[in-house]
Amino acid sequence: MSDPIGPFDMLEPEPSRPLLDRGREPGATRALARGLVRRCPRCGGRDLFERRLRIRERCPGCGLRLEREEGGFLGAMTLNYLATTLAWGGFLAVWLVVALPGVAIAPLTVASLAFVAVFPLLFYPLSKTLWAAVDYLVVRSSPDYRERDAAERRSGNGGPR
Repeated sequence: MSDPIGPFDMLEPEPSRPLLDRGREPGATRALARGLVRRCPRCGGRDLFERRLRIRERCPGCGLRLEREEGGFLGAMTLNYLATTLAWGGFLAVWLVVALPGVAIAPLTVASLAFVAVFPLLFYPLSKTLWAAVDYLVVRSSPDYRERDAAERRSGNGGPR
């Protein structure tokens, strides 16, 4: 039999109990920060990827659906495209500052093509977890979020596998 819950038992989080079960959810800043470090936006759990470029369907810690629907990759792809464009703009600016006044077009073109081919692959996992954080913040703002999440758990569609 388990010990009764005292008034101070809930002050310290227990690693074995998901964040959602304690009735507290992270704020927007914390959820986005977790996405930036490739963690679950809801519980902060790790190991969200099966392979480098394949995200799990759900968080192993709290059961959060990481890709909510078919085509849910579009937001992550947009973030990846935006980050690649901004990073390439910075790359181009540095190249031009270093190379002016005589800019060699052929090396710049080859270096740019290599940059825009490699950067999205390196940024992809981060874009997936960042988009999962954005999606989580949008979905949890729905008035029926808790009821829907609880119904998914009861039907066997939620929770850790």
